[in-house]
Amino acid sequence: MQPFGNPAQSGQPELHVQHIACVNNAAFAMRFIIQRLDGDRVISQAPAAGAFAAGQARSVDLSSLRFHDQALEVGDRVRIRARAIGGTHRDGPSVAYAPNGHTATFSVRGTTLIFSINRI
Repeated sequence: MQPFGNPAQSGQPELHVQHIACVNNAAFAMRFIIQRLDGDRVISQAPAAGAFAAGQARSVDLSSLRFHDQALEVGDRVRIRARAIGGTHRDGPSVAYAPNGHTATFSVRGTTLIFSINRI
Protein backbone atom coordinates (compact mmCIF):
# COMPACT_ATOMS: atom_id res chain seq x y z
CA MET A 1 0.00 0.00 0.00
CA GLN A 2 1.34 3.41 -0.97
CA PRO A 3 1.70 5.98 1.79
CA PHE A 4 -0.50 9.05 1.55
CA GLY A 5 1.69 12.15 1.88
CA ASN A 6 4.75 13.50 0.27
CA PRO A 7 6.92 10.75 -1.30
CA ALA A 8 10.02 12.86 -0.76
CA GLN A 9 9.42 12.76 3.00
CA SER A 10 9.15 8.96 2.95
CA GLY A 11 12.38 8.47 0.97
CA GLN A 12 10.56 7.30 -2.16
CA PRO A 13 11.42 8.78 -5.56
CA GLU A 14 8.78 11.18 -6.87
CA LEU A 15 6.70 9.74 -9.72
CA HIS A 16 6.36 12.20 -12.64
CA VAL A 17 3.36 11.70 -14.94
CA GLN A 18 1.25 13.52 -17.52
CA HIS A 19 -1.93 11.46 -17.12
CA ILE A 20 -3.87 10.17 -14.13
CA ALA A 21 -6.25 7.24 -14.50
CA CYS A 22 -8.73 6.11 -11.87
CA VAL A 23 -10.23 2.60 -11.95
CA ASN A 24 -13.44 2.11 -9.98
CA ASN A 25 -13.07 -1.34 -8.40
CA ALA A 26 -15.44 -0.35 -5.59
CA ALA A 27 -19.07 -1.15 -4.80
CA PHE A 28 -20.37 2.33 -5.66
CA ALA A 29 -20.55 5.01 -8.32
CA MET A 30 -17.90 7.67 -7.82
CA ARG A 31 -16.39 10.87 -9.11
CA PHE A 32 -12.95 12.37 -8.60
CA ILE A 33 -11.18 15.68 -8.82
CA ILE A 34 -7.52 16.61 -9.22
CA GLN A 35 -6.04 18.73 -6.44
CA ARG A 36 -2.86 20.78 -6.79
CA LEU A 37 -0.65 20.68 -3.69
CA ASP A 38 1.94 22.81 -1.98
CA GLY A 39 3.57 20.32 0.38
CA ASP A 40 0.56 18.50 1.82
CA ARG A 41 -1.70 21.56 1.57
CA VAL A 42 -4.31 21.84 -1.20
CA ILE A 43 -3.89 25.15 -3.03
CA SER A 44 -6.45 24.61 -5.80
CA GLN A 45 -8.46 21.96 -7.57
CA ALA A 46 -9.81 21.29 -11.03
CA PRO A 47 -13.58 20.93 -11.60
CA ALA A 48 -14.99 17.46 -10.97
CA ALA A 49 -15.78 15.18 -13.87
CA GLY A 50 -19.03 13.25 -14.05
CA ALA A 51 -19.75 10.19 -11.96
CA PHE A 52 -18.84 6.72 -13.22
CA ALA A 53 -19.96 3.27 -12.19
CA ALA A 54 -18.14 0.35 -10.62
CA GLY A 55 -16.02 -1.50 -13.16
CA GLN A 56 -15.30 1.62 -15.21
CA ALA A 57 -12.21 3.82 -15.49
CA ARG A 58 -11.63 7.48 -16.25
CA SER A 59 -8.44 9.35 -17.06
CA VAL A 60 -7.35 12.96 -17.27
CA ASP A 61 -4.49 14.65 -19.10
CA LEU A 62 -2.92 16.91 -16.50
CA SER A 63 -1.52 19.19 -19.21
CA SER A 64 -5.09 20.18 -20.14
CA LEU A 65 -6.06 21.29 -16.63
CA ARG A 66 -5.96 24.86 -15.32
CA PHE A 67 -5.69 25.79 -11.67
CA HIS A 68 -6.69 29.43 -11.12
CA ASP A 69 -6.19 29.85 -14.89
CA GLN A 70 -2.62 28.53 -14.72
CA ALA A 71 -1.24 25.34 -16.23
CA LEU A 72 0.83 22.97 -14.14
CA GLU A 73 4.60 23.35 -14.22
CA VAL A 74 7.05 20.44 -14.23
CA GLY A 75 7.37 19.12 -10.69
CA ASP A 76 4.04 20.48 -9.42
CA ARG A 77 2.41 17.89 -7.14
CA VAL A 78 -1.17 16.73 -7.58
CA ARG A 79 -3.44 14.03 -6.17
CA ILE A 80 -6.89 12.66 -6.76
CA ARG A 81 -9.73 13.11 -4.30
CA ALA A 82 -12.35 10.44 -4.85
CA ARG A 83 -15.92 10.77 -3.62
CA ALA A 84 -18.33 7.88 -3.31
CA ILE A 85 -21.80 8.90 -4.49
CA GLY A 86 -23.87 8.73 -1.31
CA GLY A 87 -20.78 8.28 0.84
CA THR A 88 -17.54 9.88 1.91
CA HIS A 89 -14.37 11.06 0.17
CA ARG A 90 -10.70 10.07 0.35
CA ASP A 91 -7.42 11.55 -0.88
CA GLY A 92 -5.05 9.45 -2.94
CA PRO A 93 -1.23 9.51 -2.96
CA SER A 94 0.41 12.43 -4.73
CA VAL A 95 2.42 12.42 -7.95
CA ALA A 96 4.43 15.12 -9.71
CA TYR A 97 3.52 16.53 -13.11
CA ALA A 98 5.73 16.27 -16.20
CA PRO A 99 4.64 16.38 -19.87
CA ASN A 100 6.19 12.96 -20.52
CA GLY A 101 3.22 10.83 -21.66
CA HIS A 102 3.39 8.58 -18.57
CA THR A 103 0.28 7.58 -16.63
CA ALA A 104 -0.26 6.95 -12.92
CA THR A 105 -3.19 4.57 -12.43
CA PHE A 106 -5.09 4.40 -9.17
CA SER A 107 -7.54 1.72 -8.02
CA VAL A 108 -10.44 2.60 -5.73
CA ARG A 109 -11.76 -0.34 -3.68
CA GLY A 110 -14.29 -0.66 -0.89
CA THR A 111 -17.74 0.59 0.05
CA THR A 112 -19.29 4.05 0.24
CA LEU A 113 -18.01 4.75 3.75
CA ILE A 114 -14.78 2.71 3.84
CA PHE A 115 -12.59 2.65 0.75
CA SER A 116 -8.97 2.95 -0.31
CA ILE A 117 -7.08 4.54 -3.20
CA ASN A 118 -3.86 2.81 -4.22
CA ARG A 119 -1.51 3.24 -7.15
CA ILE A 120 -1.33 0.16 -9.37
